[in-house]
Amino acid sequence: MIVAHKLSDFPWVWVRIGCDACNRSGKYRLARLAERFGAEIPLDDLVRELSLDCPRRRMGTMKRSRYNGEPCFACLIDLYKPPGPPDIPPAMVQLRLVAGGKG
Repeated sequence: MIVAHKLSDFPWVWVRIGCDACNRSGKYRLARLAERFGAEIPLDDLVRELSLDCPRRRMGTMKRSRYNGEPCFACLIDLYKPPGPPDIPPAMVQLRLVAGGKG
């Protein structure tokens, strides 16, 4: 698991958010999020902002809900679930050292 507390700490170009409970997901460019919310926004606040339209998050204001009290579980997928960065092309994941290369 990677430790990142604010958007400026986020290690990849794409920021992916998802929820296991409702299968909602989204993908955003890091630079666009920094422009919109500021680079120093805490990641918890960013997730909250990006998931404001989630019906599970708005449940507190609803009298009845089809979700039976289950909360929103939105999170930044790549910080908590392996295998790692979505930015690396699959062909580059298996890098190897070439003998005789420049040092």
